[in-house]
Amino acid sequence: MWSLPLPDNENSREIITTALTYRNGDAKYQLTEEEYETLSSIYERYEELRGKVHDDLLANTLSNETKQAIHDGYSEIQENNRLTDYRSTLLLSAERCPCCSISAADELDHHLPRSIYKSLALYSSNLVPMCHKCNNKKRTAAGTEPSNSFLHIYYDQVPSEDRFVIASVELVDGKLKVSFEIENIESLDDDLYEMMTFQSRRVNLNDRLLKEINLFLTPFYVSMEPLYEVASEPEMIKNLLLAAERQFNSKMGVNDWRSSLLYALAHNHEFCDGGFKNALGVLEDG
Repeated sequence: MWSLPLPDNENSREIITTALTYRNGDAKYQLTEEEYETLSSIYERYEELRGKVHDDLLANTLSNETKQAIHDGYSEIQENNRLTDYRSTLLLSAERCPCCSISAADELDHHLPRSIYKSLALYSSNLVPMCHKCNNKKRTAAGTEPSNSFLHIYYDQVPSEDRFVIASVELVDGKLKVSFEIENIESLDDDLYEMMTFQSRRVNLNDRLLKEINLFLTPFYVSMEPLYEVASEPEMIKNLLLAAERQFNSKMGVNDWRSSLLYALAHNHEFCDGGFKNALGVLEDG
């Protein structure tokens, strides 16, 4: 998973007001009508810039007190606080973390960091569903170049039909070695390629996938072992893996790591010709 639909921002003023109000209705901090209009303009500028780093988003015309109040208002989005439904809606837009596609998206990351872009602390287009590990690895990354930036999952649209996540697999002394890389294919924009490469390295995707691969492939071993014992036909194993790959392509996309892994394994003759028996459960870094 690399992108998500842009969230609905029609209730952005209500979100701000709620975040700056106590449960009893008293104001924590009162914004003027002019400040609401300024925030609305900043949000519009964010959309125009597609969430890219820019001084216009620093909200320099707002007072430091106002910006800090909005920054602190994010606490109401935390679990069990007044804007927890807002939080849940954003998190439910992603079945899995869009960075790693391993874990559930259980946290909200500020694409442009809250510590710098305080006026964007509550803005849904700047709140990205992410798992804890990826969020921790990303931290305050907000580069000015593709080579040091994360994808913006709401704006950066990657090819959905062409495979660019490539799994490399080989058997060495019976052990399965796997690695993943982003291939700069023709239909992939160069900037997107640089961002995805940086993002994958920043979240240590290859290292984290090693454990997941064994867990993921165990059920396939249960199916492959009796099938191979009956006929010892590698083509049957290949077809089983390709059938599973098609299912993951449909559900998760061709660039999900599971889809790429199944495709690579299906086209590894040694693995399909009984090599899977020793390989599964003995996995090495590629």
